[in-house]
Amino acid sequence: MADKKKPEKPVTLGIGVPGKKAKVTHKVSKNKKGDVVVEHTNTNQGKWDKINLTKMGGSKTVKQGVKAVKSWHKNNPHRSQGK
Repeated sequence: MADKKKPEKPVTLGIGVPGKKAKVTHKVSKNKKGDVVVEHTNTNQGKWDKINLTKMGGSKTVKQGVKAVKSWHKNNPHRSQGK
């Protein structure tokens, strides 16, 4: 009998934005094809609302996707509007 891998659970990250009380949430999960995808859940980011991390960053697991999102936001922090 072959070992079945447990499906990876989605992870939601809250990343703070200067000048705003609410955090921008990012949901990292796998889509039906098995690609790791990040969604901006509480804001409309237009073209960047859903980002395929498998194609853009080479992430193969949700854990790698979370690491990629955190490192990207460390290098590219959110800015408050107008600055």
